[in-house]
Amino acid sequence: MARNPHVVLVVETAIVYGRRILHGITRFLRSHPAWSVFLEQHELDAAPPRWLHRWRGDGIITRSAVPGLVSAIRRGHVPAVDLNDRQPPYGAPRINSDDDAIGRLAADHLRERGFQSFAFCGFTGELWSARRRAAFEGAIRAAGLPCQTFDSAWYGPRAHPWENEQAQIGRWLGSLPRPVGVMACNDIRGQHVLDACRRVGLKVPDEAAVVGVDDDELLCELSTPPLSSVIPNAERVGYEAAALLDRLMSGQRPGPVETHIPPLGVATRLSSDVLAIDDPATAEAVRFIRQNACRGIAVADETGDLQAGKEMQVFLGRLPRRG
Repeated sequence: MARNPHVVLVVETAIVYGRRILHGITRFLRSHPAWSVFLEQHELDAAPPRWLHRWRGDGIITRSAVPGLVSAIRRGHVPAVDLNDRQPPYGAPRINSDDDAIGRLAADHLRERGFQSFAFCGFTGELWSARRRAAFEGAIRAAGLPCQTFDSAWYGPRAHPWENEQAQIGRWLGSLPRPVGVMACNDIRGQHVLDACRRVGLKVPDEAAVVGVDDDELLCELSTPPLSSVIPNAERVGYEAAALLDRLMSGQRPGPVETHIPPLGVATRLSSDVLAIDDPATAEAVRFIRQNACRGIAVADETGDLQAGKEMQVFLGRLPRRG
């Protein structure tokens, strides 16, 4: 009886992107001969299991690029597929989300809403963040529009030095022209930006519209307001990685050094569900209408909200009149 290939998956389970990769690998295995799979649940920065350096299995799919693991792969000549997006390739064939396409898609999403000023908030020393920033900035500047950037260190899904970090982001946001469309490099960063907007009194989405990346539904819905997000096709990354490893274990030679999988689209939520309006009074009136439309509001509101009535009057007064 033929022996099933022994495969190690060094893929984090602590964040949604890694879990979706694992869904894609599972989908491949449902329609192909089974593997004997070892998966250790861990965070993105966790070291691989110690025994992996002495392991003599058949294949590895890894999101980690720690020197010890890379050395073990090279020393053992084990077929490997690299899904790491934090450092440059180390020689194994690599499959990643297309960060350039993600940055351009976020730029298009915010430009379609009429913004004329833009900003990017990312993490230093991270290849994936740098690629998204370059693509976003490039798309904005190619349209002849300004783009500001803010980067600080990445701590993974763990908490940042929260108060210092938020104070810095808040000062940066307060210095930007309004209204502004902001791309955050991922949903964690998007939540940071939304929290900082609230701290400095920036209205979202009227004064600052925000879009993240990963479409982590739990994190996006926990944000205030709910966070719009670019949707990477992480499941396809996992499927293609499994298909490639299967070919490598069969003796085929690897193809391209890097393969980039395009994103699926943008999940639009309240943080970017807006048309950019330069006039503060009109923007405030539109915000009021959007938030209260289901209440059946009118200029003379039963609640006696005089300010609401004034906002409605300002807004209605600016509408074009029919002859």
